[in-house]
Amino acid sequence: MNVLTGVLSDLERVLLSAEDIRARVESLAAQIERDYTGKLITVAALMDGALFFVADLLRQVDLPVHLVTLGASSYHGGTQSSGEVRLQWPPDVSFAGQHVLLLDDILDTGLTLSALHKRIAEEKPASLRTGVLLNKKRPRAHDCPLDYCGFEIADEFVVGYGMDYQGRFRNLPCIGILNP
Repeated sequence: MNVLTGVLSDLERVLLSAEDIRARVESLAAQIERDYTGKLITVAALMDGALFFVADLLRQVDLPVHLVTLGASSYHGGTQSSGEVRLQWPPDVSFAGQHVLLLDDILDTGLTLSALHKRIAEEKPASLRTGVLLNKKRPRAHDCPLDYCGFEIADEFVVGYGMDYQGRFRNLPCIGILNP
């Protein structure tokens, strides 16, 4: 039995197929190219969840890109935000005067993205935009500007395409809802 087939059986349902994701990522890349024509983009990517999204997206963007990976977490192994953001910020990184595109896998409570957006904005970048693959439709305690969005989804815990549950399911080519 294919290992991936076994992992897919852990899903209650597939929310977004690999084909849906690929087509939308291509569309987002074209939009980013139009918005940043003639500019060097400094992409601040949140790891680990955004790894697949950022890699696929940036391969489609035909512009000069400087990639910086940041670490931030508010889930700490559970299925709901803990309410506390832990940032992992490289000591030699500065966004001053740069055109920054902050990318993450999912906008959920807004806590992580708003904390990072605020931190980057304090450095006075030339511009700062935010993009996510998934935007959960839910009330948020923390507002964060959102310039690029792949998909709007219901307020459900999702896995696949970089998103995990306790370190598992990141390698799924689709995005789905786990079996209860």
